[in-house]
Amino acid sequence: MRTRTTKRSELWPDPGDGFRTDIEGLRGISVLLVVLFHLEISVFSGGFVGVDVFFVISGYLLTSLFFKEIERKEFVNIFAFFSRRIRRLLPASVLTVFGTVLIGWLALSPFALEELIKDAFTASTYSMNFRLVHQATDYLGSQSSPSIFQHYWSLAVEEQFYLIWPFVFAGFAKLKISREQIGILMVILIAISFGFSVIQTEQNEIWAFFMLPTRAWEMALGALIACYKDQILLLNEKLIEILGFIGLASILIPCVLYDDFTLYPSWRAAFPVIGTALIICCAGSTISKILSFKVLTSIGKYSYGWYLWHWPLICLAKRYYFQQNDLFVSSIASIIAFFVAVISYKVIEKPIRELKVFSTRPKKGVVIGILLTGLSVLVLLIAFYTRPISTIQLSSSQNETSVSEVSSNSSSEEISEPSVASEDLTSSVSVPDTLNGHSQDDQEIENSTNATPVPDIMNVYLPGHQERLAEGAQLQVLPDYVGLGGPNPKIYGDGQGCHVGVVGRTSPLCEYGDTGASRTMVLFGDSHAASWFPLFDQFSREKGWRLLSRTKRSCFVEDLRFPLYGTDLEYTKCADWKNWVVNELKENPVDLVVVVTKRKDVEILRDQFSVEEWQSGLVSTLNSFRSVSPEVVLIGATPLLNNHARECVTSYPNNLDFCHGKFEDVVPSDYQAIEIQSADDAQVKYLPTIDLVCTDTICPVVVGNNVVYRDRQHLTKDFVLELKNLISIRLLNAGINLD
Repeated sequence: MRTRTTKRSELWPDPGDGFRTDIEGLRGISVLLVVLFHLEISVFSGGFVGVDVFFVISGYLLTSLFFKEIERKEFVNIFAFFSRRIRRLLPASVLTVFGTVLIGWLALSPFALEELIKDAFTASTYSMNFRLVHQATDYLGSQSSPSIFQHYWSLAVEEQFYLIWPFVFAGFAKLKISREQIGILMVILIAISFGFSVIQTEQNEIWAFFMLPTRAWEMALGALIACYKDQILLLNEKLIEILGFIGLASILIPCVLYDDFTLYPSWRAAFPVIGTALIICCAGSTISKILSFKVLTSIGKYSYGWYLWHWPLICLAKRYYFQQNDLFVSSIASIIAFFVAVISYKVIEKPIRELKVFSTRPKKGVVIGILLTGLSVLVLLIAFYTRPISTIQLSSSQNETSVSEVSSNSSSEEISEPSVASEDLTSSVSVPDTLNGHSQDDQEIENSTNATPVPDIMNVYLPGHQERLAEGAQLQVLPDYVGLGGPNPKIYGDGQGCHVGVVGRTSPLCEYGDTGASRTMVLFGDSHAASWFPLFDQFSREKGWRLLSRTKRSCFVEDLRFPLYGTDLEYTKCADWKNWVVNELKENPVDLVVVVTKRKDVEILRDQFSVEEWQSGLVSTLNSFRSVSPEVVLIGATPLLNNHARECVTSYPNNLDFCHGKFEDVVPSDYQAIEIQSADDAQVKYLPTIDLVCTDTICPVVVGNNVVYRDRQHLTKDFVLELKNLISIRLLNAGINLD
């Protein structure tokens, strides 16, 4: 009669000696959770935990293979390991990258294609996590179009783990360290990495989410199971049954409770991670049998390819149909991705895995992998430098005019016939002279300071670009339209977390400009304030100010109790952060606070609060800063466009009228009036911005030689810098002299 231990041993073979269908089914559950999360199905708002499941499984399988190899050969064959990984992972990855780039070449705008190829480089070299951290991309709740290869970050983490782990175990084998001793080392590694994850998530959540040091404990926990497999086999069967259900619940419940705004990974990742570990330990349990169902194991069999293909196809489908949240389109794309994964597995992946060269001559297999990666990079380089380039048509005189210049021949034939009205916005919007930086006194200030006067925006717009095209003009917008204002402001990717994430309650020091200066200014607001950072950074450096950046993602400046986007939960962390900033300034007085509002406030707040409540909330914030600073400036919000500027401009370079917004559609009638009244009530200075980006009829996506927006709502770096002289005039006219 077989003992219980023997029975469970048969159900729990070591990798290489047998196949655990329940782990394959667990893979199927994991990829399903990720796909459902990417489909933006609200009930699976925490489906991103599926990646954590993959990490634990990888750590367990990899370590088990090393132990088996050490038992048989008393050493770890490094070349054999990498040869196995190459034949298992590389073919599908390369195929996905090339296939996606090919589709993008045919379907995407030049701008989007360039970004796609850049991301393809990092995907091919398994460094996507570094790129995302550098860009400070929020994987869970990015406001801009996400990278088509963004999901490759998890593959990058795993590959970086693979580069370290075999050498670690080769050292263990050399030193003849026992399983139990290795297990103790794993416990230490888990404790260190987990603690670091908790701390780093609070300080820099994006770094914590994407990087190996804060994820290593998840794979180490899988390794710990491999270390103590024999002891786990002795556990009571009833206990195993209970632990199996607890494990599955620990994975599924976070999928429902977590969402885009959950502080993650931190300690919250412990639930799906430990849950996965429990399921691995529960071979032969009821949960193990459920996970062994054919439908789940079939999904698990193709999980790798499906994971690779589903996200690119979802993104491409959305962009092709100009739909950001269409469940039907995304679902069809994910289903197609599954069938592509099946075909890829049978036609490409499996035949390559069965090539004897990888098993009989592992060194040659590694060389093949290196050559294939090098070839991928070479092909992408060729694709990058041969990609289609379109030009935005400009007249020669317009190309020479910047946003900060007034055309000396504004009455000339060439400029006197713009395609839209050229009347300045302030002619149709009533603004008190004491608050409006664009008053009749601007000319006097300009004359006294040798600054450039405020232009009529349409004198530097692109009138008649279609006609110029017909005449054969081939002048490109400057800077190169592909850059479209350059990257995000440096506070996004400075590695300090200066642009605080959704869950942050405090800000790091984040000093810029002349850090030893006697005068200090503070830039306060959310990502819209961050868009103005390049300008105030330049002001502070040139005029001798110390600049403190105090910006936080998705945080209204108004003192109101508002919910998180898409939830009924109050966004308390925003209020906490505001209070922290105010208290910081009480202890460390400053000379000037610049507060920036955002257009999105109008859309969201007017649905939940009355105009009076909204205005009162803004006044309350301004008063808070007036109590800690002698000067406070409110910079008005910029309009929210209907189209994503970068993609639209490059998709329709010869029909920009399709891209820019109609004034009546993007600027509510009471929009600026509320800001002006709030500034007046709080007795702070007000700087209007609408007339810098709009006429009385349109808000163009291109002004002079610059694209105005980098997306729908955030100004480009280069356009903001072009406003330097104009903002200087408006500050001086408001009584604030930075000199």
